[in-house]
Amino acid sequence: FRESLYEDEEFGQHQRQLAALLVSKVFYYLGELNDSLSYALGAGPLFDVSEDSDHVHTLLAKAIDEYASFRSKAAESSDEAAKVDPRLEEIVERMLDKCIMDRKYQQAMGIAIECRRLDKLEEAITRSENVHAILAYCTHVSHSFVYRREYRREVLRLLVKVYQKLPSPDYLSTSQCLMFLDEPEGVANILEKLLRSENKEDALLAFQVAFDLVENEHQAFLLNVRDRLSAPKSLPSEPVQPGSTNPAPAENENSTASEDVQMTDGSSAITTNVHEADPKEVMYAERLMKVKGILS
Repeated sequence: FRESLYEDEEFGQHQRQLAALLVSKVFYYLGELNDSLSYALGAGPLFDVSEDSDHVHTLLAKAIDEYASFRSKAAESSDEAAKVDPRLEEIVERMLDKCIMDRKYQQAMGIAIECRRLDKLEEAITRSENVHAILAYCTHVSHSFVYRREYRREVLRLLVKVYQKLPSPDYLSTSQCLMFLDEPEGVANILEKLLRSENKEDALLAFQVAFDLVENEHQAFLLNVRDRLSAPKSLPSEPVQPGSTNPAPAENENSTASEDVQMTDGSSAITTNVHEADPKEVMYAERLMKVKGILS
């Protein structure tokens, strides 16, 4: 009777949704979970995701599993996306919103990752009171439970984006994510930024980033990072040592004069080059040499 009541379009929407909720509970107690979920979807907002009951908990778990399956298939074939029931998606979104509102950020992140909802994942991370800790947790989850390589890369790219938006960027963690993404250019950019900073703490942080990368024993990646570090700008070349080169043998009586000229010219070149060198580039060159030594 209740099933026919839900299907009877002569009744108002609220009455039909109420009937669907009642039928869902009946099927749940009969052990018919597929039918129970189907009618729960028809109940709309009357299916309260915040209700603390076995009926709701069980159907939410089933809804998340089904939605996650649909989303995974949709990622592989665009045709599958059309098969996702919008009512199913609406229930999962309500569950995600409730977790975020209740500050259950780790639970929200787990559901979002499972359901391939990176928009909700980002929302859960950025709404957290401790973004750094939640980012570290998300990195761990992506490595431990995300088995598809391409999807893991999508998650890591999102983490890099969030890290880079932080008021105080976490260069260590960002570099780790970039290493897992095999993006040496990004790490090289971070190192160069830190090495060029006038703040000594930034230079020390660059060395720490390099040491952390070395601990992962990914030698090919380290060399790629090293080779992408920009050379110092406008540094003087090494001055020619006096008397080190002679284009042709000189006459004995002119040899002393020739050496005197070379020494005079060389001294002049050294003095000029030292005055022309940019102190910032000299500092960068010294730091760069140390970092390259760590990465080599």
